[in-house]
Amino acid sequence: MSVMTSPTRTTPVHVIQDPQPGQHVVVPAGARLAVRFRRRGLGLSRWQVVDRPGNLLPLEEGPHGFLFLVFDADATEDQPLRLIRRRVDRSGPGEVRDLTVRVS
Repeated sequence: MSVMTSPTRTTPVHVIQDPQPGQHVVVPAGARLAVRFRRRGLGLSRWQVVDRPGNLLPLEEGPHGFLFLVFDADATEDQPLRLIRRRVDRSGPGEVRDLTVRVS
């Protein structure tokens, strides 16, 4: 689900709640992109940014959400924003979400 909100600041925020793997997101340059995940269970998992396009500047990072400032990008490359959910009580790979962020 994608929602656009305008906080008291002049920069609009595009909120992506529980993104699906492979989801495509279109955000204007200069906007902020918030990616949020629901907490599940006892809170033993954390989401981490493993890879991100160079045009996403991290502003905030938490165990279940991230905030990025979006800059204009080179349209020739599609590098995904890769997020992984890791559980502290389990080893091995976790759940992966790759998002494609396009700048309008």
